[in-house]
Amino acid sequence: MLDRPYVIHYRRPYRCLLIVLLAFALAGGGTWYWSQQWRLQQIEKLTALQSQHKQLLTENQRLTERNQSLMMELEGNNQLQAMRQATDSQLESELETLQEKLIQLNKELSFYQNITQGTVSSELQIRELHLRSNDENQTLFQYRIVLTQGKKITKALRGKVVLKLTYSTGEETQSRLLNEHALNIRHVQVLEGTVTLTENEVPVSLQVALTQGEKTLTERTFEWDATLSP
Repeated sequence: MLDRPYVIHYRRPYRCLLIVLLAFALAGGGTWYWSQQWRLQQIEKLTALQSQHKQLLTENQRLTERNQSLMMELEGNNQLQAMRQATDSQLESELETLQEKLIQLNKELSFYQNITQGTVSSELQIRELHLRSNDENQTLFQYRIVLTQGKKITKALRGKVVLKLTYSTGEETQSRLLNEHALNIRHVQVLEGTVTLTENEVPVSLQVALTQGEKTLTERTFEWDATLSP
């Protein structure tokens, strides 16, 4: 029986170390490659998020500017609406005032027509008294007196128009001279002025007298009835 031949192997002390180092190198390379790939993916995600963030900022800026523009437009519309309402209210007030003046002018025109046609009384008359209060001062009143005379005369009738106020102080009734105007009338004369009451005066009536020298031509007493200013 033949014995197996012996094989002589050379000792390789660095072989295992080389295998270990190679394994570490492969593992490290794989780890580095994987980390690089992960880093690239994260960079791509970050780039995409930054781009999206930039787009959102741009869109937000656009929407903010649009919102500001709409707010300014709304404010402008509100101001325009308020101006329109104020203008409408003012126009309505002015229209009412003009209508009142038109009514008054129509009355005066009708009266003047009657004067020229001889269809009114020829006597000297204290025809109308209008009293109007002042909104800003409750003691101040404006008056308007209409005098008429239908006689056909060549010269104006001259004299004085004397106004006396009768008022109550709570305990008694008194009178005082209020104002005087020059009388100078042929057919129509309109007198205007103001009445200022003292603190304790409660007006009762207003007397209007037309005088010529010591002679009283005519007089009339009006109950105090003041209307509000328009």
